[in-house]
Amino acid sequence: MTRFRALLTTRAAAVLALLVAGWPVLRWYALRLGDGSDEPHGLAALAAALFFAPWAAWREPLPPRRHALLATLLLAYCVAFPFAPPLVRALLFVAALGLAAAPRGFAVAWSSLLALSLPLVATLQFYLGYPLRALTAFLAAPLLALGGLRVEASGTTLAWAGERVIVDTPCSGLRMLWTGLVLAAVLACRLRLGARDTVTLFRHSALAVFIANTVRAAFIFCLETGLWPNPSWAHETVGLVLFGIVALGVVALAERRVAATAST
Repeated sequence: MTRFRALLTTRAAAVLALLVAGWPVLRWYALRLGDGSDEPHGLAALAAALFFAPWAAWREPLPPRRHALLATLLLAYCVAFPFAPPLVRALLFVAALGLAAAPRGFAVAWSSLLALSLPLVATLQFYLGYPLRALTAFLAAPLLALGGLRVEASGTTLAWAGERVIVDTPCSGLRMLWTGLVLAAVLACRLRLGARDTVTLFRHSALAVFIANTVRAAFIFCLETGLWPNPSWAHETVGLVLFGIVALGVVALAERRVAATAST
């Protein structure tokens, strides 16, 4: 009986109880993966979270200081369930799951992978897509002016010499941002970065992606207006090359954070 009681206090028991209590979220997640609104790229983030999960540590007791926080998150989940959008419920559920199961040392990075596995992009595209596209166009205009082009930005449109190029939905940069944050989270898990270093890595990764997306919009403007040759593979290549540069920068920054932590 004593051993059974001990099992009930482990992380694994808490995770199992959360999975049972959160079955509506799990059902919603499964349905969203196949409804076409989001590409199921979140499964890659989920696979990474499972890879870095501390399976052996789940047999340990749940730290007492996490009990109150877990109870608070579960209360918030229960209160919000009747009226909150499904994505909000899912985020609360993932936060509770991360609190119960996250490994010591890189809990923020691991929990972030769980959050990024949710079908976020379509929702973010709906609410943030247009503002980000308009901001990208606004910043791409002065960037093009450096090359001697007097480009005017109006909403999501770039105008020059009678030509108009629209910064469309893929150019909002949200999918590139999601990919960059997943890369940052995976590196933070692999290098076991603490909470502060992980947040710093996320912040710099997001900024690098935004800058790269603005540069991509300027490149695509030059392609679409005929200023540069525009073969069929040019758009994808520009995006891949710029993201490759961002990825190298994120890797370098992550390794720098490790070196800075080791030297202190």
